Amino acid sequence: MSRSSSRPNRSLWSQTGPTPRLLFGAFAIAAIGLPGLTPREFFGFSIAWPYAALWGAVGWGRVGLSVRPMILLIIFGLVQDVTFHAPIGCFVILNLLAYGASAAIADMFDVMNEPLIAILSPILLFSGAFLLLWLMASTLEDHAVRVLPLVASLMTTGLVYAVLNKVFDLGRLPGESVGQAS
Repeated sequence: MSRSSSRPNRSLWSQTGPTPRLLFGAFAIAAIGLPGLTPREFFGFSIAWPYAALWGAVGWGRVGLSVRPMILLIIFGLVQDVTFHAPIGCFVILNLLAYGASAAIADMFDVMNEPLIAILSPILLFSGAFLLLWLMASTLEDHAVRVLPLVASLMTTGLVYAVLNKVFDLGRLPGESVGQAS
């Protein structure tokens, strides 16, 4: 007599541990972010390319603070600094602040089970990161920089994250305390 399990089959992604998920997310950031380092025009129209490292900062922060995601965010930030001719450390600070804020929100709220928090927290984190980016750029340029390109990149970053957010989930289970997954 065969007993059928009431449990549905788990996907390969749900069986994967935090390290392969972290590496896959880092690959996705590099693969999508790398074309953003080139001129971004398509038939004469400029394209707002997303700030891919922020996806990792927001997604990886949901499981709490860990050294490995921070190291990757520092590396991505240094590449962004060199690419955008920013002073060394600007994008590093931006990525780490977004990561820390994401971890703080995950510690305060149940970001895995509350749909409103799961939707609003990335919106607030991306908006705060782009506001900070605008403030740093305006301070370094000694005048207010144009907001429209940053808003366009904010929209692109948020929309792509809405589709790819599972790629940056390190596997924190509902009810598991922050910091245990990575």
